[in-house]
Amino acid sequence: MELGSRTGDLIAAGLALALGGYALSQTGEMSELGAVFPTTAAIVLILAALGLALRVVLRRGDNAEERSLWSGLEWPRLIGLSITLLAWALLLKPIGFLPVAALGLFAVGITAYRERMSLKAFALHLLAAAALLAGFYGLFALVLRVPLP
Repeated sequence: MELGSRTGDLIAAGLALALGGYALSQTGEMSELGAVFPTTAAIVLILAALGLALRVVLRRGDNAEERSLWSGLEWPRLIGLSITLLAWALLLKPIGFLPVAALGLFAVGITAYRERMSLKAFALHLLAAAALLAGFYGLFALVLRVPLP
């Protein structure tokens, strides 16, 4: 049985909605400041899932169902990103936030980038990644006081 893109979008919306609801339910055990980011992320995920489901319902008239759920999917990139995210989750506690986040960002960047990158673009990407890491570390460790591994 081949799933159409509309069916796939509805499945994705349902999974995102369930994950967002579960994440929201788990924030009750956190401190008030510690729950700010997970609560916000869960609410954004729930709203995005509802938006995706609404989009699927509203585009009834087009031929979106004729496309396969898997058409246009770049399997090597999907597998690479999945392995990177799994490794990120598994290595976060034993290695620590900053090294794993830096390696994870680098791996995602290499996996997701499609064109050959100039040296200037590479330097700008490294600078942006360093700023992003510093910003998230500062937000979680200093502002929200979330204990980081």
